[in-house]
Amino acid sequence: MTPPRWVSWTLPAVVTALAILSLVPVAVWWAGADPRYFTASWQAWAWGSVVGLGVAAVLLLLSRGAVVRSMLGLWRRGVAAWGAARFVATAALVLAAFAVLTCVIVFAGNPRTVDGFADLFQARTFLAGRLWAHPPQGDLAANFSTLHMIVGPTRWFSQYPPGQALVLAGGLALGAWWLLNPLFAVALVFGTYRVARWCCDETAARLAAVLLCVSPFVVAISGSELSHLPAAALGMLAAAAATAAGGGRWRRGALAAGAALGLMAAFRPLDAVAAAVPVGVITLLASPTGRRRAAVLGLVAAAGAALSVPILWYNSRTTGSWLQFGYTYLWGPELALGFHPVLWGTALTPARAVALTGLDLHQLNMYLFDSPFPILVLIAAGFIAGRRRILLRDVTPLAGVLALMTIFFFYWHRDVFYGPRFLFSAVPWFVVLAARALVLLRRAGREAYPGVTSGGVVVYGFAVIMVLGLLTVTPARLREYHDATPVFNLHPDHDAGRAGIHQAVVVIPDGWGSRLIARMWALGVAPRYSTRLYGSIDACTLEQALDRAALDSGARARLLATLDSLAALGHPGVLTAITADHNLRLPASGVLAPVCREEVMRDRAGFLAFSPFLYLNRTGLDGDIVWARDLGRWNAPLFARYPDRALYRYAPPEPGGTPRFTPLERAAPGDAVR
Repeated sequence: MTPPRWVSWTLPAVVTALAILSLVPVAVWWAGADPRYFTASWQAWAWGSVVGLGVAAVLLLLSRGAVVRSMLGLWRRGVAAWGAARFVATAALVLAAFAVLTCVIVFAGNPRTVDGFADLFQARTFLAGRLWAHPPQGDLAANFSTLHMIVGPTRWFSQYPPGQALVLAGGLALGAWWLLNPLFAVALVFGTYRVARWCCDETAARLAAVLLCVSPFVVAISGSELSHLPAAALGMLAAAAATAAGGGRWRRGALAAGAALGLMAAFRPLDAVAAAVPVGVITLLASPTGRRRAAVLGLVAAAGAALSVPILWYNSRTTGSWLQFGYTYLWGPELALGFHPVLWGTALTPARAVALTGLDLHQLNMYLFDSPFPILVLIAAGFIAGRRRILLRDVTPLAGVLALMTIFFFYWHRDVFYGPRFLFSAVPWFVVLAARALVLLRRAGREAYPGVTSGGVVVYGFAVIMVLGLLTVTPARLREYHDATPVFNLHPDHDAGRAGIHQAVVVIPDGWGSRLIARMWALGVAPRYSTRLYGSIDACTLEQALDRAALDSGARARLLATLDSLAALGHPGVLTAITADHNLRLPASGVLAPVCREEVMRDRAGFLAFSPFLYLNRTGLDGDIVWARDLGRWNAPLFARYPDRALYRYAPPEPGGTPRFTPLERAAPGDAVR
């Protein structure tokens, strides 16, 4: 069927606009990004492209086009010649294997993000047969509280929807939290292949599967503890199921699509909303009649609603409201979408939203394939060169991309974990667009060499550049992931087993800043206020205020007002390199109270981080070993709670040293531990 005329110019125009936005430094103008960030990437792309194209050109000229014919022949013999089922199974197993290797070798089998720390403790809670744990009481909260965990009077649970914690719980039950990740990697490849074959053709579908397997961004996320992989896999499975809308099994396909979207909401609710858009587009394009479309959409909606009920029920049991998720319960309405003041950082405005969107796309160019050439420019080039071959179904992957980008256009926060992670559920759609663009390029242009078009030469040039990036950029990036935070490579539970430590309390030292924040939480300062207050008061002043509140019930009752008054003075302190915590701020005068000097000396002796190891505990805090945050002179309530256990400190003997277990002696009540 001939597509409407608007398709041949609208799609190239949209992908070209995305490519331009990814290159223009709007984040510098409207979001305060460092210009050097963009300069460095432009230089990397320029030099990488020059070197890659230079190598490609030399090989091309010397071989008189034979190198391109060899590349195409390798594709035909090594990829296209396989049966579809065998190819998809192989590609899926390759990505699953890459995910496991990345987790075990690069990530040392450990979680690496605060999101994962919270989800893993929630996984322990689920394994204990509970929706929430009993919270540590009183002053003990400072020894165990971590970011993104809600510690209420009676309930202790993660702020996140339960989907990822259930997946991690399944892995923990089998022996390692990451054991179910390969299943979702397999599902991601299968769903992406099926959808790409429906949207484009067999060649683009196979190329999309290959590109997924060689994407460092996809591989890193697949090897992590983050919820993005299951969400993306379920989104693509929903789209793949929706392609059945034009066949005899349309009812089964519609129910499967809705069920996948409903399950996706248990991982990333906003991503599930965005994933419904390409499902709707597929339904409209695949259904032969208006009546069929209405029936399919109705079944999708019904199944999605039914499978969303468990997450709503979970909300009601934890936050007390069916429609309130843990993160809005913990942080308040400022976390919601829209242009409004925020808890920390900079308030979102329309201009800043455009800038953050451009930054997302810029980072996608950098991280998706580690290519020294911006992938969005290649996609735009392919759709421009092949505009006469564009089909109406090519709208589908673009709809998947734009749907998620539109939602996060109204979200104020961004961060980078292995790439622009908030876009990850749209990454399979970007990959489909890239595969489609390469196929369009391959078929475009005139014959440049016997059996080789000019478009084929362009594809060959990009392949050389991409291989160059995978060989030079990716290994360095993986080493950076492994080495950036050495504490994440530790396994204190294994070390304790080798040391023969049992029935013990082991304290792990956090930096002074983390201890201050945890103490604020334990003294009744809500997390939504603590971040602002910590950023507005120097560490020494904050330490003394918390000490007074800990020793005086009246000062504790007035603590929030006291801290607000201190923050209003406008003396946040100055950054110092006096310890390994380069975010630590001390009084501008440089004068420290004795108690503050003691805390500085404690940190200069070396510290780790407690949050990554919270999940080693049983949720009742009654396991063979109880792992807790080291609060130094404020550990007495913790040790009193476990009078019959041995006490140890797990810490490096000097900054950067290998952690070891040091026995601690019990001090007299009210005194510090010696």
